[in-house]
Amino acid sequence: MLKISNLNVYYGESHILRNVDLSVPSGQMICLIGRNGVGKSTLLKTIMGLLKTPQWYY
Repeated sequence: MLKISNLNVYYGESHILRNVDLSVPSGQMICLIGRNGVGKSTLLKTIMGLLKTPQWYY
């Protein structure tokens, strides 16, 4: 199971993802769609650990 609650991600001082909540039950799949620039790649990079959330969220 994947569960994300209140995720916030920044590039420098730019607030890219704001309070994202996502829950994917075991054995399920989701599709993440949206127009350019809405944070799809940022979300995936954060889930994979390539981008870090601010220190105060640990």
